[in-house]
Amino acid sequence: MKKCFVLLLLLPLGFGGCDDGHEPRTETWTVAPEKGVAGIVMSFGHVPAYIVKTAPDAEWRTFSGSIANFTFEKGYQTEMLVRIDPIPNPPADGPGYRYTMEKPISRTPMQSDVDPLQFSPEFEVTIASRRADSPATSGYWIKDMRYTDPQWEPFPWEIEGFDFEPGFEARLLIRPVAEYDDAKGDYEVKYRLTKLISSEEKVSEGIPDK
Repeated sequence: MKKCFVLLLLLPLGFGGCDDGHEPRTETWTVAPEKGVAGIVMSFGHVPAYIVKTAPDAEWRTFSGSIANFTFEKGYQTEMLVRIDPIPNPPADGPGYRYTMEKPISRTPMQSDVDPLQFSPEFEVTIASRRADSPATSGYWIKDMRYTDPQWEPFPWEIEGFDFEPGFEARLLIRPVAEYDDAKGDYEVKYRLTKLISSEEKVSEGIPDK
């Protein structure tokens, strides 16, 4: 429960307004020309996310849901009318609203005036002294130190800038970032080392036997 609570804070799947949430409404959204990242609830990791303002005078924030009728294009800032429809009886782990672009207002080629990294805070992790290389997992065994009682979990993504040493348990600060892949024509999340806090020669204890 602790983990789900924390990650739910990272994931704005639906934006709640000041109304009771039962009636459709229309808002003027601005979508930045770059993407940021948002956390995902049911497993450890992050996904590329729109950076949006839900009103002309609103603060920028990330939005990891989908917007029907809208196609994002890197380098173009888009202003549009978005219709927000509540979804009756949504699943517990699903969004409560459906978002649809009703009308484009403007599409402007520009550099982003918001830094995507402000939505990608660093966080501390512990890397186990051996890799997670079973058929079921690959990558690292990792403890997310944001939790009060962190447990070893498989982490299948590489951490750019980190040189893993077998037999050494390391504590790091890492940051998820959304990088644009020209070959794929889309964003993907990568993890970067921002600080090596410590590296100690030891056998990590309590790693699941799988």
